[in-house]
Amino acid sequence: MAEISEKTEDMGKTKSITEKEVEVVGVEQGHLQELEVDLSKTLQEAGIDEIESDHSPYPEVRAVVPEVDDPEIPVNTLRMWIIGIIFTMLGAGINQFFSLRYPSVHIVSLVAELLAYPFGVALAHILPVTTINLGPLGRWCINPNRHFNIKEHVVITIMSNVSIGYGSPDSTSIIQAASKFYSFPLKPGFSILVVLCCQVLGFGIAGLSSPWLVEPANIIWPGVLANCALLSTLHSRSNAIANGWKISRLRFFMIVMTGAFAFWFLPGLMFVALSYFTWLCWILPKNKVVNHLFGMQTGLGLSPITFDWTQIAYNTNPLLSPSWAALNVLAGFVIFFFGVVPAIYYTNTWWTAYLPLMTANVYDRFGQEYNVTQVISPEQTLDQAAYVNYSPPFLPATFAFVYGLSFASITAVLVHVYLWHWAEIRATLNNTQKHDIHSRLMRAYKRTPWWWYGILTLIMFVLSIVMVEVYQTKLPVYGVFLALCIPAVYMIPCGIIQGITNVDANQLNVAAELIGGYMFAGRPLANMIFKILSEDVVSQGIFFAQDMKLAHYLKIAPRLVFFAQGGATVLGALTSVGVTTWMLGNVDSVCSIDQANGFTCPNGRTVFSSSVIWGLIGPSRLYSIGKIYSGLLHFFWIGALMPVVTYFLWKKTGKDIFRKINWPLIFVGTYNVPPATGINYSSWALVNVIFNFWIFKRFFAWWTKYNYILAAALDTGTALSGIIIFFCITYPGGVFPSWWGNTVYQNTADGNGTSWLDLPDIGYFGPANGTWY
Repeated sequence: MAEISEKTEDMGKTKSITEKEVEVVGVEQGHLQELEVDLSKTLQEAGIDEIESDHSPYPEVRAVVPEVDDPEIPVNTLRMWIIGIIFTMLGAGINQFFSLRYPSVHIVSLVAELLAYPFGVALAHILPVTTINLGPLGRWCINPNRHFNIKEHVVITIMSNVSIGYGSPDSTSIIQAASKFYSFPLKPGFSILVVLCCQVLGFGIAGLSSPWLVEPANIIWPGVLANCALLSTLHSRSNAIANGWKISRLRFFMIVMTGAFAFWFLPGLMFVALSYFTWLCWILPKNKVVNHLFGMQTGLGLSPITFDWTQIAYNTNPLLSPSWAALNVLAGFVIFFFGVVPAIYYTNTWWTAYLPLMTANVYDRFGQEYNVTQVISPEQTLDQAAYVNYSPPFLPATFAFVYGLSFASITAVLVHVYLWHWAEIRATLNNTQKHDIHSRLMRAYKRTPWWWYGILTLIMFVLSIVMVEVYQTKLPVYGVFLALCIPAVYMIPCGIIQGITNVDANQLNVAAELIGGYMFAGRPLANMIFKILSEDVVSQGIFFAQDMKLAHYLKIAPRLVFFAQGGATVLGALTSVGVTTWMLGNVDSVCSIDQANGFTCPNGRTVFSSSVIWGLIGPSRLYSIGKIYSGLLHFFWIGALMPVVTYFLWKKTGKDIFRKINWPLIFVGTYNVPPATGINYSSWALVNVIFNFWIFKRFFAWWTKYNYILAAALDTGTALSGIIIFFCITYPGGVFPSWWGNTVYQNTADGNGTSWLDLPDIGYFGPANGTWY
């Protein structure tokens, strides 16, 4: 393998990589050159199969990621840190503040990335151009020049993504649930530690997993390509003709973004029926079957027609996932939710026909939402006598069945990754993997030692033990160890699948609820902490790994990424805790269902209800052998078996179709059901196939130049429109005049959540008294 040779000159430094390695652009001292994608070359490139080529073998990466680098571009500047810290705190504070409100608003990554650009340009012109001497620490550049460059912009994006990309930390929901719904007396130290431990553990495990999730060429992380596209567009002026289209990427982005911004005022405010375009239900509003099949609120949403980008991109942006992945997800939805679920529902299996078809609510035997207060004792444990007199929980057909799919995905993920990716995992472990152009470019920078992340993870592990012991959470020390074993096993498999397909394969919340419910029954706070230490650490870790790939693509020094991302993680966590604690103590009637300004704590309420079902009532009363949902446990072995079947069919026949059948995607692709419905999958898959299959095949140059810019523009314009509507109309109390276009979709059996069967004359359904508890 070729080695890097370094050469130092009097006027600046250049680094060159020999033997077909990387060309690093040399610059004179004080001169700045942006990293740009060579569009004219990229549009002419045919398929590239060799990883060690001078170009990425993946066209989606070549389209938006520069394949040159200049290590002398200044990154560690005062202007970068100022904007990064401000955006981290503002993003964390705003998103956390509004996460306690319903309806809420969420500042997304692309919006923060766009807004950071003018601030960077402004500071480049305001701050004095100077460098200060820090003695033994070296020289630090306050403001190198009047040009705000792409690398500084990337680091700001990574810092802000800590609090913006994922939204509010899930661990803050524990604070809301424990203090306001359970009335547990929480001390400030517990609130700080529970959020800080989860966030920093996610950061640590992401860094430890980076050799498998960041460096390999095939883990392309489609989700960051839209970020790369927007960054390249803002900092590059290169242009080339693509299938006759001469318009530059920047101009294309501005036109599409403006159009998306203006158009979303229709489905988002003035004509909401364009979003819930259930025209058959409008014609037959009382027909139960039609509304069950075609409704988009409590129905299956069979029609793929919607005019709302937020519906199409509800799960992920359809322009980012490869078409084969989208077809796997769609196949799973068609098989399970167009086939199996209606059969369950209309045969009244598990008494589901007495409930709405598609909803995330939990019900009692009287057909009402489950009233958890009726089964909680004054000691905040399960009141067995009250439970016997009240009701077991009943799940709607989709909600019940999706738990089975989650069980299948838990085993399918591990088996699939072992069969198809174990060779790659082993090669990385043995340091024998091949390196693409971007990995070879990164050799110009010092790596972050793995033990930096290891020590950080160990410290947070110890602090987690301190937290559960000092604050008497009733979670034993072995519970912390067991909780962290889950991300240790699942971080790399879940990251590999999402890094290739852009589909979230993390269903560990179900595993954590199941394990915690059996092991720590009757201890709701212990259950909530166990769940958050397992599932949330993986969720956060995957977001951190994704941003590390962004830094990898744009050639940011790994050690700078460690300090920037790690510092932002701590700062964002403390900001989120501060905002949550302040709101719980200062906002009148916060978390009550009738709070005047809508601060009802929806996330905390969900965590509370879940902890009651899984922590108080427990899975043993629902899923153990002989209980109502015990049949769903068969999905564990089904999930493990199916990848083996298709793998051996591929080995036997060599047909590529078996290689493209991805059972984790089939099982886990529908993870958002409910509340997602068929419209969120059929429209998503339709758009994906049009752009990432048909246009990709027919108009490759156009796709290369504009596809990811289109994805970024639609997301950004729609998000900005939603923010303006929320802050300027909804939050101040404004309401658009009521008319047919905003009410027609509500006045249907779909909108009312009408069940297939009416409640029996005896007033309840389900097993007879004395047989179910």
